Amino acid sequence: MDFDVILSILNGWFFLLGAFVLGLALAMAKGRQALINVMMGAYLGLFLYTNFPYLETLTENAAGKSASAAIALVVFVGFTIISALLFSRLMPREYLESAFETIGKKLLLAGLFTVLVLTLSTHFLPVDAVIPTGTPLPEFLLSEKLAFLWLILPLVVLFFL
Repeated sequence: MDFDVILSILNGWFFLLGAFVLGLALAMAKGRQALINVMMGAYLGLFLYTNFPYLETLTENAAGKSASAAIALVVFVGFTIISALLFSRLMPREYLESAFETIGKKLLLAGLFTVLVLTLSTHFLPVDAVIPTGTPLPEFLLSEKLAFLWLILPLVVLFFL
């Protein structure tokens, strides 16, 4: 195997594990509802990002492709943070949940968060221009035909939790 291929696979797995650890750390520190709020905020943030009329105006004046992608990511993250704050005010809070209480649900939520982050970064956001993510998951996540199913999977599982 070529060294570049191995490095690309490792970058992809680090991105995958980083998303999972970030979701799990948020669920353990703030509770399951905080992670659900961030996930729902990402959905609303994606809606606002794709319908934002000034995105092209902001990104066309950037110095290069990576600067344009960074501006687009900042817009998406801004919409996601505002949406997550909105959901944190609207959704009911969980009371006195310890870090390891309902750890199974927290692990499942972190996995769903990882699926959501990978789907957004693969199909909707220009993450590869800013961060080399590699390809940890082969064709079943990269397929354009399955993008909607991977995007809707966390919502369906959240419905049954």
